[in-house]
Amino acid sequence: MWVLADRVLDSFLAPGEGDFIKGFAGPFTLLVIADLLGVPEEDRDQFVNNIRENSGGGIGGTGEKALAHSPLEFLYATFADYARDRRREPRADVLTGLANATFPDGSLPDVEDVARVAANIFSAGQETTVRLLGAALQTIGERPDIQQQLRKDRSLIPNFIEEALRIESPVKGDFRLSRVPVTVGDVDLSAGTTVMVLAAAANRDPRRFDDPATFDLARKNARQHIAFGRGIHSCPGAPLARAETLVAIERLLDRTSDIRINERVHGPADERRYRYLPTYILRGLAELHLEFTPA
Repeated sequence: MWVLADRVLDSFLAPGEGDFIKGFAGPFTLLVIADLLGVPEEDRDQFVNNIRENSGGGIGGTGEKALAHSPLEFLYATFADYARDRRREPRADVLTGLANATFPDGSLPDVEDVARVAANIFSAGQETTVRLLGAALQTIGERPDIQQQLRKDRSLIPNFIEEALRIESPVKGDFRLSRVPVTVGDVDLSAGTTVMVLAAAANRDPRRFDDPATFDLARKNARQHIAFGRGIHSCPGAPLARAETLVAIERLLDRTSDIRINERVHGPADERRYRYLPTYILRGLAELHLEFTPA
């Protein structure tokens, strides 16, 4: 991850400004998950370019471009080819494990089913981390005081990440099915009722977090958020997302002396303009234009 971060930063930092989402967060997280799954090195630029060009609102977005050209179509087709290849010639990678996993009776699933699992692992391991990185760098750019504290003491970065997860949860909510009759608060839910659980709202519950709308770098219970779910619904990719964000912030701070919001694009500090993804599920910036001074 350190090597991949520097590879992307080499080109992203060169102009002194750029869109952090498309210029760094997207390519970096794509390369990390591609490396983890075992996507061949020679194919990774194709992944970055295809997803960047066709994800009009992010994977899961509802914008016209996202609906017309879903990145999942590309991923399904590509991973189906990889699954066939790994069945012919197994390798020591995650894709080989997925391609050759069997049902309890020993039969192999259809290649298309393997491709869907691989594609969803790929997209889930990339899309939400991009939103976390966007929220983290937005705060760093908006809050010079916090930026300087992080530059001075890198041990503060892990709790900074937890507070970023709490205050700007990359997944606003998800759906659950009530299996039995139950009362939640004052609402009776019959068995079979579909409900939307808003983790982002819970992460700003004043009964759990003091002054919940304030970004508090020293918040002692920041990690009590449920941005990654909880219990059996905990996100298995949480450690990866935290590690990627830590690496990205460390290298950005190492290679710059100052990071600022681009006021030409987003407006002055008292009149910011940000555009968010048009989706009910994700919470994330569609773009984040930054300016930076090289270290």
